[in-house]
Amino acid sequence: LRGHEGSPLVVGNMMYVHTPFPNIVYALDLDKDGVIVWKYEPKQDPSVIPVMCCDTVNRGLAYADGAIILHQADTTVVSLDAKSGKVNWSVVNGDPKKGETNTATVLPVKDKIIVGISGGEFGVQCHVTAYDAKSGKKVWRGYSIGTDEQMIMDGEKTTSLGKPVGKDSSLKTWEGDQWKTGGGCTWGWFSYDPKLDLMYYGSGNPSTWNPKQRPGDNKWSMTIWARNPDTGAAKWVYQMTPHDEWDYDGINEMILTDQKVDGKDRPLLTHFDRNGFGYTLDRATG
Repeated sequence: LRGHEGSPLVVGNMMYVHTPFPNIVYALDLDKDGVIVWKYEPKQDPSVIPVMCCDTVNRGLAYADGAIILHQADTTVVSLDAKSGKVNWSVVNGDPKKGETNTATVLPVKDKIIVGISGGEFGVQCHVTAYDAKSGKKVWRGYSIGTDEQMIMDGEKTTSLGKPVGKDSSLKTWEGDQWKTGGGCTWGWFSYDPKLDLMYYGSGNPSTWNPKQRPGDNKWSMTIWARNPDTGAAKWVYQMTPHDEWDYDGINEMILTDQKVDGKDRPLLTHFDRNGFGYTLDRATG
């Protein structure tokens, strides 16, 4: 009866299907008329449901190195053995009591699992986190909003439109401590370029929703991010909607293409945003 926003995952002769809350996972054998080989049924606290702003959806599973990765609504990230359904590891990524939940899938990159968070409506200070794919150990966490250290951002090396963002680039665009509940959630779609070794994603709306309460550009909500997947270091950022007043979450897909521009081959990133604009950026430099 609830929304389904992720596709089934087919690996070899197996199909893996997930449900909305409570995020049951079924493994079906396609060679045997879809017989259920195993089922994983997490026990989740129903108090998570009202904290999920917009239906109890889940945007799907990921597969990497013989494991199915599920990011549950209550922010628990689980690695399941693809053959047996046994739990390899399980780690908690956030706290629903603070408004942190999850609706997104994850991105496996090399030996890491990249994980976002939801909860911008509840004043969560949002982030992207990398976990070790084999052990579930946290490797790094980069916030959308906050101190340079929290964002893994170097004011001299991280650029926006080719220019260094400068020290405290986020803090300077908020009044007082508002950045601590600033939103910028990461519940959308991640892309990865193995040649440049950069991952890309968008951050969502700033918080609170009432824009009068948060004067300034509210960086780096509503932003396209390029990060190094090994360290989390931010290479470049581009804010599409400064001081968003309309909930134009910038989380939509990051489409990576190689195209000719003025006769030269360029690595491009194209993102069609909810603010009605399509953006094309050089994905090496932003």
